[in-house]
Amino acid sequence: MKWPHCAPAGWPGRLVADVRRRRILMRRHTGLMAMAALVVASAPVIATTWAPDKVQDPVNKDRIDVQQPASSGSYIYQWPGKSDQVFWPFTDGAWLWFNPGSGYIAFGNDFKEIDPPRLEALRVWLKANYDRANAPRTRLELLLWAERVYSARGMSNDFWCHFYRLMAFETRSDEAVSLAYIRKAIPLLADRLNSESEAGPTMEALYLLGEYNRRLGNAADADRYLAQLTSFEASGEMSGFKAYLLEIAWEQRNPPADNPPEQTREQ
Repeated sequence: MKWPHCAPAGWPGRLVADVRRRRILMRRHTGLMAMAALVVASAPVIATTWAPDKVQDPVNKDRIDVQQPASSGSYIYQWPGKSDQVFWPFTDGAWLWFNPGSGYIAFGNDFKEIDPPRLEALRVWLKANYDRANAPRTRLELLLWAERVYSARGMSNDFWCHFYRLMAFETRSDEAVSLAYIRKAIPLLADRLNSESEAGPTMEALYLLGEYNRRLGNAADADRYLAQLTSFEASGEMSGFKAYLLEIAWEQRNPPADNPPEQTREQ
């Protein structure tokens, strides 16, 4: 299993190293930790970079201008999307490539990856469903259109588990919509939990099932999954990942009075 879906390079090693560094800082000096937090808070403005590129739309063979990720760091694992385990570049509009000429849209990592039989079926679907006069423009419109295009392509459960979590995060200002996506993600996470043997995906599923049941008001299930994560035996690199997930779970359950949980905050 490719885990997590299309994660940035170095996962989870870069994350674990970041957790260790932050713990050392906390032990050494509270003031220094506060300074580090300030740097992380400002990182989204200055810390990731993009490079211009051109790619071919597989549907109509147009060459379109896109942006490719050029640089990032472990700080991306501390950005708000961590509450849904979705990360840059997926949380950035530049990674969603769209050709208004054909209507084709996809994330950069799978823009070209279409089997020939599915490609022809997609061309037929786009011709019947895409309206150039009313092409999607906003971030949410593009994501909703991508959801339809990906449905026409036929994607794996692994893909949809990630996509529904991304949508839960992107629509967090509208609780009803966000929770609807969470309800779609939960059975896919449960399937992963029942079929996965590796520590990383198992712990991520336990965290997300606990967090999503908490948001839905299912306190007993939320506590049960959190208890399973807490008692999960992890060693080496995975012990750092477990600590990271438990830290997020605590933050989501214990937000400051003037700082609500990440999924309800505006970006």
